[in-house]
Amino acid sequence: MSYLGEFRHNIRPLAAASLGAGASLPFLAYTNSVFAPHLIEAFGWSRSQFALIGLTMLVALPLIPFIGRITDLLGVRRVALAGTLLLVPCFIAYSLMQGSFVMFLAVFTAVLAIGSMTSTLTYARLVAENFVRARGLALTVMNCAPAALAIGAVPLLNWSIEKFGWRASYLGLGTFVFIVGLIAVLLIPPRPVVDLGTGSEQAERPRAAREDYGAIFGSGIFWLIMIGMFLCMLQTQLHSGQMNIMLLDNGLTPQSASNIVSIYAMGTIAGRIACGLALDRFATRIVTAVSMGLPALGYFLLGTSLDAMTVIIFSMFLIGLSVGAESDLINYLVARYFKMRIFNTTSGLLYTCSFLSSASGALLISLTLRLTDSFAPFLFLVAGTITVGALLFLLLPRQPDGKMVG
Repeated sequence: MSYLGEFRHNIRPLAAASLGAGASLPFLAYTNSVFAPHLIEAFGWSRSQFALIGLTMLVALPLIPFIGRITDLLGVRRVALAGTLLLVPCFIAYSLMQGSFVMFLAVFTAVLAIGSMTSTLTYARLVAENFVRARGLALTVMNCAPAALAIGAVPLLNWSIEKFGWRASYLGLGTFVFIVGLIAVLLIPPRPVVDLGTGSEQAERPRAAREDYGAIFGSGIFWLIMIGMFLCMLQTQLHSGQMNIMLLDNGLTPQSASNIVSIYAMGTIAGRIACGLALDRFATRIVTAVSMGLPALGYFLLGTSLDAMTVIIFSMFLIGLSVGAESDLINYLVARYFKMRIFNTTSGLLYTCSFLSSASGALLISLTLRLTDSFAPFLFLVAGTITVGALLFLLLPRQPDGKMVG
């Protein structure tokens, strides 16, 4: 089948994956930063206190490998449907908050855990098992969906909060997420009878947990990817919960900050399309290193005293070119180096590492804000860790050595 032919033949699973992942955790990461300053003002929370929301990932952490494993066992449809239905009461709970930071942390944790059932962790399998030649670009299309929705949603949501209040806006956001998620579930096709990774007539099912996890943990490739991702993902909380607050520190108004986040989202789409096309054509290790390394310069510039609007826009666009690419790359790397029968099991472990890294970053942000009342020290730190992590990906093998892990 030709490169473009794969898209024509697999439009349904690609649409399902794009809509499902598009209205899940990656999309909510954009909207979280819009609500953040309004919640801080309404309840009198401190910025350092609010930064601790990233630690909720430690509570959700044990569930991520489990979600990956059951997706291998039960399939995408069942897991995604459960997640879509269970997210509804979470948004209702958001709208009913009365100022308890503990309650906010509890709901945020529930969204992280349940949202993972409808995120790229689950939906990426639809792309990985239906695409081969165009897998990189197809994963990019799926992962561009959250940014594409955010371009219009972020300014609209900010307007909605100012016009109708954050409570009504949470209910409106929850309704949107539910409708889009339900459409995605209805579009999910039956599981394929051919394993595109091996060419076998029947897709190979997971084996005993001890055997599958033994193959994964015994692989040097797995540990190389995990360490590299951990170092590159310490910056995640800046994207998912602190972006507007950080931009306000640079003297921007709330509406200007929201508009720049939209520019940042456009950069995300442009960078991901370039990354997807490159993955289908060039060496995986080089594309991965470049894609994950680009935000380092953007964060370094934001940490300096160069607060001119042009510098901020350039920095945010540069960050946007790569932020979120970890989802594309994790799924692509797993599909390339690991067998399809353990695709979600392996992805779940790597996403767990990403969550742990994000939680560590949240703790560091809170600490630096408490000590210096500035984001600059953390920005310089992640500029360094991203550089080191990106260089580690250059150690990946050129080919899977003729034998995929598992």
